[in-house]
Amino acid sequence: GFIPQNVANTLWALATMRVKADPVLVQVMSRRAVEMQEAFNPQAIANTLWALATMGVKPDRSVLEAISTQAVLTANDFIPQAIANTL
Repeated sequence: GFIPQNVANTLWALATMRVKADPVLVQVMSRRAVEMQEAFNPQAIANTLWALATMGVKPDRSVLEAISTQAVLTANDFIPQAIANTL
């Protein structure tokens, strides 16, 4: 199964290639992010949010709440680049 880094890397790669987001893929990756929220580290959080924003995808409320909660819990571990990507 996908781990947080796989979710973040998949979305990041699609965003970097400027590929239009496949709604089904985004839904599956988003669901996985919610399921694994406690395992997301600052880099996975930042990369996931950056990728979604770059692709013009507005995640649903459950994804934002899950990632936001984990971001708050790991805030002290964020490096400046991850903070910039998250904002």
